[in-house]
Amino acid sequence: GTRRGRDVFLNANCARCHAIAGTRAQGSIAPDLTHLASRRTIGAGMFPNNRGHLAGWISDPQALKPGVNMPANTLPPDDLQALLAYLETLR
Repeated sequence: GTRRGRDVFLNANCARCHAIAGTRAQGSIAPDLTHLASRRTIGAGMFPNNRGHLAGWISDPQALKPGVNMPANTLPPDDLQALLAYLETLR
């Protein structure tokens, strides 16, 4: 569930660049994701904020927005789904 997703976020490379209030993720070079689920779009307004686009963005952001600074993230499918479930709680 969401605890596993939070652990994926904190233990993968995500927390090195992104911040989420109330966690040890305090990165400052990428967008703060504290209220990610409240946003209507991702990718600087390029895509609707839904599970499909979020999964694509996490897995291969370059495919969606060439030149973006975020690297691709190869996560096992179960980890990706747990991460998505966690990110969807960040209101």
